[in-house]
Amino acid sequence: MKTPVLFTFLSFTQILVIAILPFTSADLVDYTCKKTPHADFCISALRSDPRSSTADTATLGLIMVDKVDANAKSTVTKIKDLLRKSPDRGTKQALTSCEESYKYCISALVPSSKESLTKGDPKFAVDNMRQEAIQASSCEEGFGGKSPLSGSNDYENKAASVAAAIASLLL
Repeated sequence: MKTPVLFTFLSFTQILVIAILPFTSADLVDYTCKKTPHADFCISALRSDPRSSTADTATLGLIMVDKVDANAKSTVTKIKDLLRKSPDRGTKQALTSCEESYKYCISALVPSSKESLTKGDPKFAVDNMRQEAIQASSCEEGFGGKSPLSGSNDYENKAASVAAAIASLLL
């Protein structure tokens, strides 16, 4: 007689957990993103990644660092294409400077940030992502108002700023 009651209780508990878990994760995304400089961007970016549905704060930070990395990689590809097509010396110089910054992000800032968040020492992720946000803004400024990378630089600045803000919540 006790077995059916226990089975019913466990089944009910599983259903309850399955029904409530997505709401608590969504609440964590909302709660976390409201503490960042670009809340709407943050919510949209995190919810577009399936990992966010079961993530803790550190994982949300890792997801955002992944967004920074993916954007940096696609921007480097875009820069290489623009360098082949651009006859203007000033534009080539600005593109080359941006390419160096984005490559540095990919090779140093992102791996260090991921390690920092994974090992529970988020200070480096905060510093690295703040640096990347500044570098994206500097890249934009290097064109003197006529940047062919405006969309990429804006995304990188927002993603890195949000990643830094999330990591700072872990300090």
